[in-house]
Amino acid sequence: MPAKTGASHAMSAFVSLIVGTVLSKYVWTYTPPLAEAGAVVGRHLVTLIGVPLSRELTGGFVVVLALSFLWGVLYHVTRHGS
Repeated sequence: MPAKTGASHAMSAFVSLIVGTVLSKYVWTYTPPLAEAGAVVGRHLVTLIGVPLSRELTGGFVVVLALSFLWGVLYHVTRHGS
């Protein structure tokens, strides 16, 4: 069991990091309102963790977190049914 879920989590982290970085650049370039929403969430994350980060980096984190969450939900529904 841990081998199956561990592999899924590792793949999720890798894919989210790569796709999140690419998608974050797209969001910052072509959808400024969505980028600003990501920056607002990122500012809240920065105040929560207490480490100063750039707007682009925190916005990228928001995209990666959203992708990871979506991956987890899809994995759960696929593996365990609805």
